[in-house]
Amino acid sequence: MRSARAAIRAGIVIGLCGALLVGCGSGDEPEGDRASGAKGATGAKESTGTEGTTGPSGGPSAATSGDGPTGSTGSTGSTGSAGSEGGEKGGTASGEPGGTAAPGATPALDTTPTPDFVADPALVPKNRADALTLARAVITRPTEYGRGYGKGTPYESDPGDWNVLDTSCNWQREGLPRTVLASFTRRGQLPPSGAKGLVRISSTVTVHRTTSQADWEMAETLEEALRCPDQRLGGSERVQQLMSLGSAFGQSGNLTADDSLMERGEFIDESGGGAPAHYAWNQSRLGSVTVSVVVKGGKGHTPLELTTAQIQAMTSMVNRLKNALGGTE
Repeated sequence: MRSARAAIRAGIVIGLCGALLVGCGSGDEPEGDRASGAKGATGAKESTGTEGTTGPSGGPSAATSGDGPTGSTGSTGSTGSAGSEGGEKGGTASGEPGGTAAPGATPALDTTPTPDFVADPALVPKNRADALTLARAVITRPTEYGRGYGKGTPYESDPGDWNVLDTSCNWQREGLPRTVLASFTRRGQLPPSGAKGLVRISSTVTVHRTTSQADWEMAETLEEALRCPDQRLGGSERVQQLMSLGSAFGQSGNLTADDSLMERGEFIDESGGGAPAHYAWNQSRLGSVTVSVVVKGGKGHTPLELTTAQIQAMTSMVNRLKNALGGTE
């Protein structure tokens, strides 16, 4: 399973790094949004060495809602980067066959940081009731998006179902799979004012039974971005030209979660004239829990102000989640 997730990531990275204009392997990433298959982008993150060493790679996640993707967290696989004949073929860093290190060669050290937060197992939800209690405690309040934001319509989702991207690239509400204990969404909005249009924003907390299952949600989200770069969210709303990218802990500035995804694209409300607006989806995973924020912009709002609202919401949820799960940091 871990090797399968690594393979998915590796394939996605090659196609998306150029599209997002980022230096894959350099650790430098733009601050833009992320839109990946309806939910966050998840390019594979690899720790590439010049000596055929192996490093953790970030993973994708599956998302869920008509508001945009909501699953989140990539799994970490171990993929080798080749030096001449290194990597899977078992060659040495110098390209010599046989798996024997060249004379005087110094083994490369894996300096990839590991997450510094470990949840207290006693505080991790084991049943649906505890999962929903956690989700309600962590989810964003409308005022945390910024000045002027209030409740959206509908305000809260049914925690017993979530959004699923079907084979026709349409988002549908379905009952939760047995691997998910609860998935709770709360919506906010910034009403139109003067020359500026309506902004829709929503946050989701999803609690899985295991960390591995949450990891797979992140991985599946990546695949969805490639499969459906254009998606219909429901009603008159759709998104297009989605691109996504994922970062494991310690990569591309991710120092807050086990895994992080971002997705960027264009949001279109056909009932409002159909002019493209900013669309962004971000998701982070801590253990078996994922948190995500989706922003659907409106006329006159800059990506910077919308990204600020998104970051404020994500930061508040990640901090509350860490407090709720206790553990060490």
